[in-house]
This record gives sequence, C-alpha cells and structure tokens, in this order.
Amino acid sequence: MEQFHQDGKVGFLGGCVIAAFKSFTLDSFVETVVYAALGTAVSFFVSMLLRYLVGKMKSR
Repeated sequence: MEQFHQDGKVGFLGGCVIAAFKSFTLDSFVETVVYAALGTAVSFFVSMLLRYLVGKMKSR
C-alpha cells in the first residue's frame, strides 16, 4: 500500500515540474536573469554606500 502512495507523490511532483517548465518562455527567463542581475548590482551599491556612510559617521 505504501508503494502506491509513493508512486502517486512522484507522479504528482513530476506533473507539476513538467507543467512549470512548459509555462516558461525564453523571454520570461531572460527577464528574470536581467532583474536578478539588476537587483544584485543595486544591493551591492547600496551596501557599499551604507558602509561608507557608517564609516564616515564613526570617524566623527
């Protein structure tokens, strides 16, 4: 009986993964990569700016 439940779970997860991959397009993938890179760059520059400002405030 346990084998049936495992097969059902694997089948369900496999179907979900295939449906998710089917809905992805190259445009949405490229858009996601661009937004991720932009978010990374903005986060880096904000952290560098905050580090500079905190260092400047501590040296007063």
